[in-house]
Amino acid sequence: MVKILKTTLRATTMLKVLVKIRLSLFLTFSVLCLMPIMYMASHKTIPNEFLHNFGGKIPKSIKLETRSGLTFDVQVTKNSGRVVLQSGWASYVSAHDLKIGDFLVFKYSGDSQLKTLIFDSSGCEKVCEKPVDMSGRSYDIAMRNSQDEKKKRKQRDISRQGTVKPSEEGLKAELVPGCILPSRTDLTRLQKNILIEKVKAINSETPIYGYVMNNSSIHGIPCTVEISKKYADVYLPFEDGTVVLQHHGKSWNVRCCLTKQNSKRFLKGWRQFAGDNKLHLGDICLFDLLKDKKKYVMDVHIIRRK
Repeated sequence: MVKILKTTLRATTMLKVLVKIRLSLFLTFSVLCLMPIMYMASHKTIPNEFLHNFGGKIPKSIKLETRSGLTFDVQVTKNSGRVVLQSGWASYVSAHDLKIGDFLVFKYSGDSQLKTLIFDSSGCEKVCEKPVDMSGRSYDIAMRNSQDEKKKRKQRDISRQGTVKPSEEGLKAELVPGCILPSRTDLTRLQKNILIEKVKAINSETPIYGYVMNNSSIHGIPCTVEISKKYADVYLPFEDGTVVLQHHGKSWNVRCCLTKQNSKRFLKGWRQFAGDNKLHLGDICLFDLLKDKKKYVMDVHIIRRK
């Protein structure tokens, strides 16, 4: 309680400083919403006084845009008469390393979009070090998470086996630069080499998600493709939505939703895509997320099993 009171007093002092230093940047658009971080949570409540900016119509999702141009899609829900930022908020918090005592400034800029400024407890502005203008998708975040997962798995393997030796049939997925694969994916040396060359040729601005076709993705009921949590949290920050898959000039709408394990999966529409493109066991699909601020679109590149 004492810590919260101190944080509140510090936030009040910071408010006076922020009004003097930053307010002029925002008043040309709309009323500000200034919120100190009192505790860490997977959601954030929007003050009722700020809601009039939405004209009485609360959107199902909004975009949070930082000074660096990075944007995050966040789902909006009503809880006990309050409007709450939920799914997608955790990704925003993680990307900016928000801590208790940090201070947020929200500005409504129209079209269900909020521009944000972030200040730490000393009053200094916090900005993502290497932002990528990909509608809330940051390469560095995903790759760092991938590397952390690699270290954890290596430690588990050492504890079980005593030593870790690379094998011809079990090369780790993270050895493919610029490509994120499910944690249990094993590649042969030939597959790895082909994958490296293909990823280089695609030359995507964001990490590519790779998936090796298995029984669930070809013959499963339902027919699905699992999207790892490490990838989905950053690049597909929603609970249930539609992803447009493109291949050879054609497109398919595929439902993408959250699983009990907090990963995501392609469901309705995937079987049609797999059938139309004659996917077989062992084929590798590379999902390349495109720049599109209105919807999620992926180019799909297929590496056939030889």
